[in-house]
Amino acid sequence: MSAALHLSSLDLDSQVQLLSRLQFLTRFSSHLVQVTGPEGAGKTWLSQRYLEHWADAAHQALLICHSNQTDSQHRHFILQQLAPRAVFNDQDPLQDSIERILGHSPLNALIVVDDAHLLSPVLVAELWALVQQAAQLPGWQVNVVLFSVPGRLNKSLSQVSHGQAGAPLELEISPLAEPEVQTFVEVMVADEPLDAQGRRWYREQAARCLPLPGELIKLEAEGSCDMETQDARRLSPTVMLVALIVLIAAGTAWVFWPASSPESERQALPLDNAVMVPLSDTPATDRPVIEDDSQNLPPEVASEGLTVGRSDGQQRVVVPAEVVDAMLDEQSLGGSGEQAVADNQARLQPALPEGAVASQSTQVASPSVPTATTSEASAPDQNVSDAKPEAKQAAVRQPASPTIKERGHQLRAVPATHYALQLAAMHSMTAANQFLADYQVANLATVYQTRRSGETWYIVVTGNYPNVAAARRAVQQLPAKVQGVQPWVKSYRQIHQEMDRAN
Repeated sequence: MSAALHLSSLDLDSQVQLLSRLQFLTRFSSHLVQVTGPEGAGKTWLSQRYLEHWADAAHQALLICHSNQTDSQHRHFILQQLAPRAVFNDQDPLQDSIERILGHSPLNALIVVDDAHLLSPVLVAELWALVQQAAQLPGWQVNVVLFSVPGRLNKSLSQVSHGQAGAPLELEISPLAEPEVQTFVEVMVADEPLDAQGRRWYREQAARCLPLPGELIKLEAEGSCDMETQDARRLSPTVMLVALIVLIAAGTAWVFWPASSPESERQALPLDNAVMVPLSDTPATDRPVIEDDSQNLPPEVASEGLTVGRSDGQQRVVVPAEVVDAMLDEQSLGGSGEQAVADNQARLQPALPEGAVASQSTQVASPSVPTATTSEASAPDQNVSDAKPEAKQAAVRQPASPTIKERGHQLRAVPATHYALQLAAMHSMTAANQFLADYQVANLATVYQTRRSGETWYIVVTGNYPNVAAARRAVQQLPAKVQGVQPWVKSYRQIHQEMDRAN
């Protein structure tokens, strides 16, 4: 299980104090609160954690800003979450659209903006005007929480609040204390198979880097690469020893391997127009000495015929090449080859002194050769035909798993006004699949890819709920083991935005 799963449910004292102060400020009146912190301070995690476990507002909206978004898109995302079924014009200011939609009805709303330093001054002014309007209307309470880097919104906020009674509030995300850093590192490497030296390396690196969650998480990837390098160096002597053993074995085999004799090389030479028949199994020492009687054969037989078989109880048989060709042609048409022998009997018998014996041997021995060849040739065809159904069955038994792109199409088909439960966020697809297997939610959950601060994340979500209340009730219906990871509610609009980041 990845360390990201443990870290998602880790509550550090400094973060709990910040969220508690933020809850106190937004509980009884309308405020615009700016929460500032450098890159890696955990602003995104804090914004989602606050919405899930600390916010009590009936209407909630989470806006994740991108540099390529317009003011109209920002207004559209906010209004769609506050009033999913309302009709509005995203070109109008926020306070006018909300007043037109709700009229004088009571309103308790919370708007959380992540990466708020990417907002335009116009939209910052509209959010401030909405807070000021809610402070004057009875029954209205609107709180706006802006998570941004320090100093980026000070100019815009000072301009819009100049000369007014109220002023925006600011909370700063403080760096982690040394005990919190050690706790963070211990939880991060809890599932890593580390020895004392490996844990000491993590503690030393954590002492050198900035005490921020984002910087500490980067140590996990650096530590994995360093451990892999050490393992590769540790295995290199073993690899060299194995290679040396293989070389010694190959050299020994080459030295003691029997060399082929010239006689065997001559026997291995191919014969033109020849049909080879297996010899008798009788040992060579038991066979009678065969005299060379090539001088007694007619000249034409020596040049055109060839030996097809020899045994102890039979004389040598010579078959002309024309007869063999005729037999092969007949067998290629489905015959046995005997008719070709009969048709060429006149050519066969005069060529041999012992014609009767040779005729019988030819009829028995010769057809067996093409038959064996035919059976051998048919064997691969049979294997191929047998392999095809097996390949088809294997293809049926192993359907292809859905890809990230296919999962993305499934998630984009869900209306943006619905909500899901986020279970985990992993650094790799392998870790996400391991989470699905460990918690047995492969049939319930879906994984999508996004990017955050230049890093790739794989988010595990489940469910399709029409509102926040239904999503929170669904948490109690999940298996007890899955509830242990503390799922939190996330809108599909936010899921779609995060998926756009990966493109």
